[in-house]
Amino acid sequence: MNLRIRDSRTRLLRILRYGRTPLLTTLVLTIVDILALILILGSVPRTTLFLILLLEGGLGLLLGSAVALSSTPSISKIGEVTIGTASWSKESERNAERVGWKLMFAALLLIIVGFIVSFL
Repeated sequence: MNLRIRDSRTRLLRILRYGRTPLLTTLVLTIVDILALILILGSVPRTTLFLILLLEGGLGLLLGSAVALSSTPSISKIGEVTIGTASWSKESERNAERVGWKLMFAALLLIIVGFIVSFL
């Protein structure tokens, strides 16, 4: 039983460490959006903030998918042949997947914040 608790704590700490950067990115982007709206419009219209957060979230999902896809063997081979990039390696694919997942997680958080703003 003690081993299961320790394993659960380790897993929770790993998730929190992984999610720290996307969460901070989401908070910073939301605050910057609010400040920009205040500077430009003098107020923060909820619908405008909601649409901006959804747009940023959608772009983040596209960017994260592109980063994760860019290091697959077939795409790497195309890049190697056409523009002379480095050849495919398993480590570069893992790194691209980690970066892509973090981008997609931050984008998901932006979309969730956008929906929360729309409900308020």
